[in-house]
Amino acid sequence: MRVSSQQRREQLIEAALVVAKRDGVGAVSTRTVAAEAGATPGIVHYVFASMDDLLRAMIARMAERYIDTVTDVAVSGDHDVTSLLEQSSSHLWSSVESDPDGHLLTFEVAAHALRTAGFNDLAQWQYETYRMTARRVLERVAEVCEVEWTLPLDSLARMLVVINDGVVLSWLVDRDSEKAREVYAAFIREVASYARPLRETAG
Repeated sequence: MRVSSQQRREQLIEAALVVAKRDGVGAVSTRTVAAEAGATPGIVHYVFASMDDLLRAMIARMAERYIDTVTDVAVSGDHDVTSLLEQSSSHLWSSVESDPDGHLLTFEVAAHALRTAGFNDLAQWQYETYRMTARRVLERVAEVCEVEWTLPLDSLARMLVVINDGVVLSWLVDRDSEKAREVYAAFIREVASYARPLRETAG
């Protein structure tokens, strides 16, 4: 059966992710990706103009999955700022524990982008995406709970990204999930303290 260009592109991106998770971002090459995808190096060159393009597509896919995980906040029944933030954090943490190699790769690709000429913009875009996602979560929580944030959203979003990076990287080193959850819980309480009702109760 003939494989469309879009299907082949998807296969190669997923193959690049498999190689990068298993062997590191430095191992991603035309040969390794082709072998993982069951294709020829010529196919890789046909679909992607360069390895830079493939790496950018791979990092974009990682960012898309991060967005889907963090913004998946279900709103039903009673809810408050703390519970919604906990829900978003829980979804993210589940993805960390189920795919530690994938989250290790997020740090590796950022370092790779900063160290590789012509890729610095990719690291900036990666973290802008994280901050934008955190901001969307905060905006959604404020809307649902009818609160406003007493700190600028950009500052709060940056705080969320910075703390999450620290917790995840520390956990990748020591695998102490209990301590990681304790830090998240304390931080969520801190963030919730910056929320105030839009309409104060009269009286």
